Amino acid sequence: MEALVLIGGFLFVAVLGYYVVGRFGQFLDKGGISPYWDAEEEEAAKKQESAAADSQSHKDTY
Repeated sequence: MEALVLIGGFLFVAVLGYYVVGRFGQFLDKGGISPYWDAEEEEAAKKQESAAADSQSHKDTY
C-alpha cells in the first residue's frame, strides 16, 4: 500500500513538473519579462542607446 502511495505521489510530481516546465518554456519563448513597462519608454530607451552608440562612433573617428 505504501508503494502505491509513493508511486502516485511520484506520478503527480512528474505530471505537475512537466506542466510547469512547459508553461515556463512558453513564457520564455514569448520573450520573458520585458525590462520596459510600456512601448513609449522602450522607444525612448532605444533612441538613447542609438544616440550613445552614434556619439561613441564619432569619438572613435577622431
